[in-house]
Amino acid sequence: FLASKAQRRNTSKWSFPSISKTSTMKFNSAAALLAVGSLANTYGFTPSSSVSSFTSHRQSLARPSARLPTHIQHTSRSATTLSMSTFKVGIVGATGAVGKEIVGCLEKRDFPVDSLRIFGSERSAGKEVDTKFGKVKVELFSEDAARECDVVFLAVDGDFSLAHAENICAGDDGAVVIDNSSAFRYKEGIPLVVPEINAEATKGKKLIANPNCTTAIGLMAVWPLHKLFGLSKMIMST
Repeated sequence: FLASKAQRRNTSKWSFPSISKTSTMKFNSAAALLAVGSLANTYGFTPSSSVSSFTSHRQSLARPSARLPTHIQHTSRSATTLSMSTFKVGIVGATGAVGKEIVGCLEKRDFPVDSLRIFGSERSAGKEVDTKFGKVKVELFSEDAARECDVVFLAVDGDFSLAHAENICAGDDGAVVIDNSSAFRYKEGIPLVVPEINAEATKGKKLIANPNCTTAIGLMAVWPLHKLFGLSKMIMST
């Protein structure tokens, strides 16, 4: 959804799947948070076009002291329903332009963040970032620390994502990873997702890729046309 500076020049191809005439579409303003919204739906929530529907769970669900609800401990997050009202969110690269935008989306959409962790390089580690969720100290990135989160956004370059994304989400206790780089866009078995269009592709997946920013925005306009008239392929060069 949000591309790094290294992705400014990129060509993306999108093949349109066949769709049902009864398909519906939702428009939302913050692309990065829509990914988390689709994840929530994947793991048992049914959010509306706004993540505000999550907040209703805060009063009805008591969050256990353990990381996962007791009735699903020792089970795979990719194979069960997470009945949690808030999320432990991690952002790798949050001090960069893309990472700051993700933090801003979390704040503006009042996303139910239980704790926000910001990971950076040795140069950034130790700095404090003011957020709606309080002051957050930038931590030196490590895969083990990132795995302690429920959802991790990677706002980094493709090489970094290739080196770390799959390790962060590996196993039953790994985090769900939403990668904003180009690293996994064409990798078999990893969904390439614009949530308003194919959010269902995230079900059962713990690593999710995004098309580049221009492509995602363009598809939002083209998707209704495809539903009405049908398109077989579109190439967008930026």
